[in-house]
Amino acid sequence: MFFVDKSDTAFAPLPRLADEKGAIGRPKVRRTGRAKVTGTAAYTAERDGRHSPDSFPGLLHAVAVPATIAKGRVTAIDASAAEAMAGVRHVLTPANSPKIKVPEGAGGLSFQSVEPAGPAGAESQEIVHAGQYVAAVIADSFEAARDGAMAVKVSYEEEPNPLIAIEAVRGSQERPESLMGDPPVMEEGDAEAALREAPLRIDQQYKTDTNHHNPIEPHATIAAFRRDDDGSETLSVRDTTQNLYGTRGSLAEAFGLKPEQVEVVCDYVGGAFGSKGVMWPQALLACKCAKLAGAPVKLVVTRRQLYGGTGFRSPTLQRVGLAAKEDGTLTGILHEGLTITSIRDNYSDAVVMATKVMYAAPNRRLAQRQGRLNTQLPTFMRAPAETPGMFPLECAMDELAEAAGLDPIELRVRNEPEKDPTTGKPFSDRRFVECLRAGAERFGWADRPLKPRQRREGRWLIGTGVAAATYPAFGFPTEVELTIRANGSVRAVCATHELGTGTATVQAQTTADLLGVPAGRVTFDLGTTAYPKGGVSGGSATTLSVGSALRDAAEKLKAALVQHAPAESPLSGAKPDDVSFDSGKLVLTESGEGEALEDLLEEADRAELSAKGRYSPGESDYSKHSFGATFVEVGVDEEFGLVRVRRMLGCYACGTILNRKLGRSQFLGGMVMGIGSGLLEVTHHDTRLARWTNDNLAEYHVPVNADVPDIDVMWIDAPDFNASPIGAKGIGEIGITGVNAAFANAVWHATGKRHRSCPITPEMVMA
Repeated sequence: MFFVDKSDTAFAPLPRLADEKGAIGRPKVRRTGRAKVTGTAAYTAERDGRHSPDSFPGLLHAVAVPATIAKGRVTAIDASAAEAMAGVRHVLTPANSPKIKVPEGAGGLSFQSVEPAGPAGAESQEIVHAGQYVAAVIADSFEAARDGAMAVKVSYEEEPNPLIAIEAVRGSQERPESLMGDPPVMEEGDAEAALREAPLRIDQQYKTDTNHHNPIEPHATIAAFRRDDDGSETLSVRDTTQNLYGTRGSLAEAFGLKPEQVEVVCDYVGGAFGSKGVMWPQALLACKCAKLAGAPVKLVVTRRQLYGGTGFRSPTLQRVGLAAKEDGTLTGILHEGLTITSIRDNYSDAVVMATKVMYAAPNRRLAQRQGRLNTQLPTFMRAPAETPGMFPLECAMDELAEAAGLDPIELRVRNEPEKDPTTGKPFSDRRFVECLRAGAERFGWADRPLKPRQRREGRWLIGTGVAAATYPAFGFPTEVELTIRANGSVRAVCATHELGTGTATVQAQTTADLLGVPAGRVTFDLGTTAYPKGGVSGGSATTLSVGSALRDAAEKLKAALVQHAPAESPLSGAKPDDVSFDSGKLVLTESGEGEALEDLLEEADRAELSAKGRYSPGESDYSKHSFGATFVEVGVDEEFGLVRVRRMLGCYACGTILNRKLGRSQFLGGMVMGIGSGLLEVTHHDTRLARWTNDNLAEYHVPVNADVPDIDVMWIDAPDFNASPIGAKGIGEIGITGVNAAFANAVWHATGKRHRSCPITPEMVMA
């Protein structure tokens, strides 16, 4: 292991966070694992009183009616056949829909579903994308609601020429307002002139296709309005969400309630990857149905409705130009991108952002535009900026290496920046070159021939490729409550989320190390707005944010306990900075003398002691990112267009890895998702109807076991206390970044043919 010297860091390392004797780093299994494999874990759609302690007496079921056109208006809804069916209670339409205030930025245009778009009370609704919800059927059972929804007849006034292909917006583009807070155009020097004058230049167009989310757990909501004894109304919601407090705030705003009148619970998320980071239409629709019916209502989105009712990864068209000296040193970088957004709302994957930090050049231009299509609003999808943005950059770097006659790793090493090329700030910790070299040695890169089409095994051409990986070290404002008890147990609570990543497990380990107690004594509870506010579980920020808030709480507990030290105690008069937790005691850091925690609590006449911890990232003097490198080997059958993954290796530098087992799992998951991005996943569309045509798991291809080889993962375990108080940075997304480019580079190395669009499909290989 490598450790950062205390004098060079923004935060002082905690002794146990850099000590193998503690819980940190140990490969502990997920605390939720047994409940999941035995079927006792209650996911949102199961929290109905039968599989969980929740009580929703008189629970009804709702099924949405989606629009079958992409552009036009609803002129009439005939619900008579549905209303006559057995078990159907109500049909929600614009005419009887409870009126709400549509929350700003709450997740897309379709939040105006079943809201009149014309004169007040008129049964008229503007349609801007296929799949937009226009009505819902509420019934005693799911089956009755489903059959009722199929019986609702919707009449439309259809408008011509709906748009769904990104190529259709070439002439009607606009600049997004910002790219994650940065301007949509960033320039230094003259990149175009550098390209014209450079002895080596790459200037190419690249494309990434539309990808849709396919979590195993579909989006679902249970909603119940209730009256308290004082007559005030409350709303209780069970929702598939990565953002408990965000959902609570949006629902409170929509229904004119105070935030504290809304309860949102989500114990488990069955896959999200960004798709549940904002509130989507089914949540509002379920609440509307509950309001209309005067009873609790459950609404579960179907697999097909996921493609129209929730967001997706935008397709992109990108231009990357690299200008270089004859030795490969970059003199200019140009990266321009086009993404899409919906007709009325705004969302842009900031595809040029990773280029800001990867390589330095005196002349740079980063610019982005967006176009509006008749689709649902695009949204976050694992590494939303970096997955599409690193593809053209890392493909272009490989092309430049070929032009310069250099090994692709050597080219990247020659262009390694000493500081952030955009801000001029020092990196909190980078180690990209270390990842390249350590990964190359383990992968056997030195044996790779420089020229393509040099290896063959029967009908298979063999090639290898490499690409950089990077992701920002994000953090979100987070609060926790930490309690120590006289019986030696510890409890921490936070309204954060269990996405399957092992949040409760890792945060219990972090708490154990912070307090110097065994991890088995610590419980970590999450999943409800009854707990202190957690940030959205996205941006690979949860571990950093929650762990940093826990450190703040532990420091506050330390200060409170020192005050209760008896006069004869070695702790008497000590400053909080001079003491630390160790083996169930609070001790002087230098001498190890101290008092047992239970004795200090007894001295304070307390059975337990609690402290609130807070974390807010704020401004930093450092550029905070994780870096890594992905190596792949493929076999290509040109006759049948097949690309088979033979080997993969990822090497990463992400600060402290808090749990080796769960950390490896996150890296693996990202790399497997990268197989989908590079070789398999694409959502096809019908340009005439502006509808998705493979909106199911039979035709939308995601990686399965047969597509995934043995994957090797390694990391440089070096705490980065410049990036966070616990030395850790997020790892949930970096594993996917650059993988699609590594595959494109490997296919070139196998065949000698460049592919500048992904995924690389059989018809492309055979062309």
